[in-house]
Amino acid sequence: MKDIDLAALQIACRNLARGALWSEQGTPEIAVAELAGAFMRIASAQAADVIEFGRDPNITTRAIRYLTYTHVAPIGIDTKWWFTEMLTCLLELAVPSMIQAPESSAFLIDVQEGIAQSMDPGAG
Repeated sequence: MKDIDLAALQIACRNLARGALWSEQGTPEIAVAELAGAFMRIASAQAADVIEFGRDPNITTRAIRYLTYTHVAPIGIDTKWWFTEMLTCLLELAVPSMIQAPESSAFLIDVQEGIAQSMDPGAG
C-alpha cells in the first residue's frame, strides 16, 4: 500500500485554507497557517480511515484539491466543521464504508453520470 505524501497533503490544506480566508484586503498568513494546520489534523484522521479500508491514503489529498477547485467555504459557517463534513462526504463516495440499499444506491448512478460529464464535457 502507498504511504501518504504528507508534503502534498500540507500543500492541499494550505491552498484550501488560503481560498477559504481569501479577502480583497489580503489574506493574513498566520490565519492561513492556523487554518491549514486544523485542516491537516482533520485530513490526517480521515486518511487513517482510508488506510483502514485498504485504499490509497492520497485519495484524501485529491479530495481536498477537488474541494479547493470546486467549492468555497460558506461565509458565516465554521470552516473546520464545513471541511470535516465535505471531506467525509467525498471520501465516503470514493471509499464507501457501507453497502447501499436500492433506494440510496440510485443516487450513486446519478453521481456516476455527473462524474462522466465532469471528466468529458462533450458526454452530457
